[in-house]
Amino acid sequence: MLGLTYMRSIKSIERYFFGRLSELESLAKRGDPWVFLCASSYIEYLMKIVLGRSGDQEDYKNFLLNYFFKACSKYAAYRFSFGTNDLHVQMYHVLRCGIVHSFSLIPDPKARRKGGRYRSILLAHQGQGYEHLQPVIRNRMRPKIDSVVFVAQDFVGDLKEATNYVFRETRKREPAAKQIRDNMLNWFKEYPPIGIKMIE
Repeated sequence: MLGLTYMRSIKSIERYFFGRLSELESLAKRGDPWVFLCASSYIEYLMKIVLGRSGDQEDYKNFLLNYFFKACSKYAAYRFSFGTNDLHVQMYHVLRCGIVHSFSLIPDPKARRKGGRYRSILLAHQGQGYEHLQPVIRNRMRPKIDSVVFVAQDFVGDLKEATNYVFRETRKREPAAKQIRDNMLNWFKEYPPIGIKMIE
């Protein structure tokens, strides 16, 4: 049986993440682009506490496949109009490397060599005429544009589903779940996230 302090600590981490999700929902309603920067950083930190390490690009992509896409299967099923089924790769290059690390949606030459594509992800808010995960094709542009639209409010809702999935995994009675719990506690203690003073 898990100790009460141990479980309270995991519950505290869970409360922290859901507090940030509430803030993301508020940002999404405002209609500005900051929600995507914050949501992209959120994904990266969630990955780090699950793995218990910084992780490389393969870790990030695998986190999307093994957690985010399992919680929200429509991402796993999404196929770009030109035939590729690599939304996890585009999310790495556009959200993580592009928005978080380069403050841009356009993958740099290094990212393009590793599979990132020009304008593979477009950003929108509800009321702008787009649906979440809607394909957008522009054959006349050079290079041709094969994009998917991320609508802020829906994307944040999917982050909530992914976060629920992660914390459901921590409650399982198996060694892999214990490892995730240990990773969370250790990473959270070593690298406390913004807006928190201490963990219980």
